[in-house]
Amino acid sequence: MELTALAVTAITNFILAGETFFVSGLLFARSKSPRSAAWFWQIALLLLAISALIGGIDHGFFEVFGQTPARKTIQHINWLFLGLLTLFVFLTAARQFFKPPLRNVLYIIAGVQLVLYTILSLMTESFLVVIVNYAPVMLLMLVMTIKGLRERTGSWAMVAGIIISFAASGVQAAGLDVFSPFDRDSLYHFGMMAAVVCFYVASAPMKTNGQSE
Repeated sequence: MELTALAVTAITNFILAGETFFVSGLLFARSKSPRSAAWFWQIALLLLAISALIGGIDHGFFEVFGQTPARKTIQHINWLFLGLLTLFVFLTAARQFFKPPLRNVLYIIAGVQLVLYTILSLMTESFLVVIVNYAPVMLLMLVMTIKGLRERTGSWAMVAGIIISFAASGVQAAGLDVFSPFDRDSLYHFGMMAAVVCFYVASAPMKTNGQSE
């Protein structure tokens, strides 16, 4: 039986989820203070794993029946997890690269952003709201990571991971479907698998102390 592109998309989603659950588990096993950059980052990767798992369930068991109310529900649930993922990436950047009082201001902005995003994501059927919410935060992380390379608060692994994730998103947005049965979504998942490895390596220089600094 030949695998369809949708089946391959679901399978690669599950593989990405499994990899990211494993990586986040390794990070949770490390000693760190609550609300440190490393603590926020491990939660961000856990949320990425949950989102990938939900995506696999969506593509494998719901999308095959079309845009039903059940599929719309699971999509919006996934979007909410992506909003939480964005929040914890934002908190990671704020904790790793900024000091009070600006750090505290960024915490507030991150919270307000999550509230606004949650409202908008529940009111729309467009994935664009997810991209508009997520992309600026990842750009902030990229810029601050590059800036932090000299002070060793950033890492080349994080730079590589973010660039790979942007490239994978670009392939997905461009609709590159010439490698059947690996469609745009499957190629995005392969890119994210590589990015997750980079994100794990990038956790090494992250601050593990809490709010005292």
